[in-house]
Amino acid sequence: MKLTITPYRWLYLFIFIHIMVWTLVPFCVRFSLPMDALEGTIWGRSLAWGYDKNPFLNGWLTEIAVWLGGHSDWVIYLFSQLSVGICFFCVWQLGKRIVPPLYALLAVLLLEGVQYYNIHSIDFNDNTLELGLWSLTILYFYLALRIGKTRQWLFTGIFASLSMMTKYYSIVLLLPMLVFLIIHQRKSFLQKSFYWGLGIFILMMIPHIIWLFCHDFITLNYAVNRVAADATWWNHIRFPLGFTYQQFVAFAPALVLFSALLIGNRPCFIRPKPLVNSFDKLFLLYVGLGPFFLTLLLSFITGMRLRAGWGQPLLSLWSLLLLIWLMPTITAPRFYRFILVYVVVFSLAVFGYCNALIKAELPSSANFPGKNIASDLTTSWHEKFHAPLAFVAGPRWLAGNIAFYSKDKPKVFIDWNKKVSPWIDEAALKNKGAIFVWDLTEDGQTSRKEVVKRFPQLLQSENLHFAWMRNKNMKPFKVIVAFLPPENDSSVHAS
Repeated sequence: MKLTITPYRWLYLFIFIHIMVWTLVPFCVRFSLPMDALEGTIWGRSLAWGYDKNPFLNGWLTEIAVWLGGHSDWVIYLFSQLSVGICFFCVWQLGKRIVPPLYALLAVLLLEGVQYYNIHSIDFNDNTLELGLWSLTILYFYLALRIGKTRQWLFTGIFASLSMMTKYYSIVLLLPMLVFLIIHQRKSFLQKSFYWGLGIFILMMIPHIIWLFCHDFITLNYAVNRVAADATWWNHIRFPLGFTYQQFVAFAPALVLFSALLIGNRPCFIRPKPLVNSFDKLFLLYVGLGPFFLTLLLSFITGMRLRAGWGQPLLSLWSLLLLIWLMPTITAPRFYRFILVYVVVFSLAVFGYCNALIKAELPSSANFPGKNIASDLTTSWHEKFHAPLAFVAGPRWLAGNIAFYSKDKPKVFIDWNKKVSPWIDEAALKNKGAIFVWDLTEDGQTSRKEVVKRFPQLLQSENLHFAWMRNKNMKPFKVIVAFLPPENDSSVHAS
């Protein structure tokens, strides 16, 4: 049976459904933002050229999402899925320039089987943001090499710089790109347009570099500490092997989807395969597999610890490489069988995610009573003092929930640490007052004794209990709360 479909219509329908479903599902079933997204809301309240864990782009975009959504969660979830949708569109745009459009469509659909593009992408963090930015960088790098115009090189530089300003890990994409230029495209170094792209790449990072010098390289230090591990020879082996296993487990459902294209009476693979020119093959190998192998090499040489989530932007071209390598025969029955399996996998992912949260028997960020805590503490503040709540101080997760869900939208003084909260003016905090909170389940917090020594006007603390959402049988979440009264408030009275 001859297959007659319009791939781009399927693509747009798929992207639309994906964005709508994975925006609405977490908005409907979660009671609190994921941890990293919530951290972005803390950063976004005080726009800067960098923060203690990441450069600036994540925090800035999160603040835009908060502003657009009127402090509702749903736009933050939407921003996550827009990044995924951009990734899908770029894979399609790149793929259809290398293989027939139907194979480019299948390359995108296969990615839906990878958790990095559905469940894992709910959290709007640096890894999710890299999905869109890496794919844009790769696409415009390809166009720049093929077309060679200034416009393509400028966009390559812009998206490469934005990738770096999201996460330094983007260097593992940029280095293979540079190696590809040196080995296969040295003529690019003779083009003025290349240097326009390089110039804007550097120019856009200068503010963050200056910020790093002014803040003791806190972001770089965090990145180094994040990958640090005991200096044993075994780490040079187990970290790369473990990371490889994690990425192939993540990609395994895409292989299940791919197997649906091999069932039928016709031969499984096209013989001879459609010709893919050597430039395109080399390009995909360098930018599609290069970052993955460079990550393994760095860990093998240094023994640095690797995090599974770092693989999120690494797999975007794996499905396209798989299709080019095997080139399955696509018939109408095989295509529609594939779509049926795709719908099943998609539905299982949605159902599994919802079921896991609704029937959760263990504490989860999704069922955290952040809104209740914020509402109760904000109400208590207004009952005690005749002033809006301007600051909340405490551990990042707890204080961040209070700040985001409080109607007063206070700023967060993360663990009373000026180094990680440079936006805090302690004189203003003492003048306007604040709520101080401690989470008894979190280690490494500043002790109450030390806090009282720094803020002697702090009122007596009290222990509060809040039931987890959905599962009321879990032990309640315990919060220690103390109020720092505004200096000029005449209504101050001890608890």
